[in-house]
Amino acid sequence: MAVLYFATDGDNWTECSQAANSPCPSDSTRFLSAVDVCFWFGVTCSQQEITGISVDNNNLKGQLPDELSILSELVDIDFDGTQFLSGTIPSSLGTLNQLETVDLDNNILEGPIPNQLFDADTLKALDLDSNNIGGTLSSRFAELSELQILFLDQNNLSGTLPPEMGSMNQLRFLTLDDNFLEGTIPETWSGMTDLRVFMLNNNDAIEGTIPSFFGDIAGLQLLSFFNTDISGTIPSELGQLTGLRNLFLHLTDLTGTMPQEICDLVKDSPSDQSKELTQLVADCGVPNPKVQCDCCTACF
Repeated sequence: MAVLYFATDGDNWTECSQAANSPCPSDSTRFLSAVDVCFWFGVTCSQQEITGISVDNNNLKGQLPDELSILSELVDIDFDGTQFLSGTIPSSLGTLNQLETVDLDNNILEGPIPNQLFDADTLKALDLDSNNIGGTLSSRFAELSELQILFLDQNNLSGTLPPEMGSMNQLRFLTLDDNFLEGTIPETWSGMTDLRVFMLNNNDAIEGTIPSFFGDIAGLQLLSFFNTDISGTIPSELGQLTGLRNLFLHLTDLTGTMPQEICDLVKDSPSDQSKELTQLVADCGVPNPKVQCDCCTACF
């Protein structure tokens, strides 16, 4: 833990550095203090083994050390929002066979996601959004069979969407927006049967049509395809999504008429408790609408 402290400029952490003038919650002990490490700020233990480290939004600067992998019982890693963590994700994290959460969003991490990380098949949440992560989406994501949360938006990912990811039937939240992805949505992604949120917007080389299988993913609450090259007509099957709250279809090449089945989902008023859809946005603006839509809540 001392290695983590010095590798991330611990003396300048916002909270609980070893400096006496650094604020520290009353229920925590400063890093590098003489008491048991399990009482240090942001550290969680079980049976005297470190299982969690949460020092998010704490001005960490520098690179995460490989020595984190020494903590063999580590379950949760939370260093999000520090804005200054740099370098690459330590490949050694893949050796942690209890790891469930890696939360590193809102930093300046770069390079591809290390191949070794896919060996951590106990992962349930991987949050890497708002970094400079590059490379392509690996087909090995399919090996993370327990993964429920995958936030990869606002990075520099490129390439196509791997068909193999369709086997991720535990996945609930998938955000791929604001990258440089291309190609079509694989039909195999119909296997993501537990999805709640799917965001692909702001990938202007994504093309093809919206697959009708999205209408069979009953729990979907948010679908976002805006600012892509998605084309064709809007599938009426989306009207089966009675829990859908947000549907963003603008700044695309979609044409035709908004299916009545989708219009029937739109709330009649803010107090309407019988429907969920509050935002339905398409390219229906005058004078030359691409999509005819009398029920949209906003038109571009």
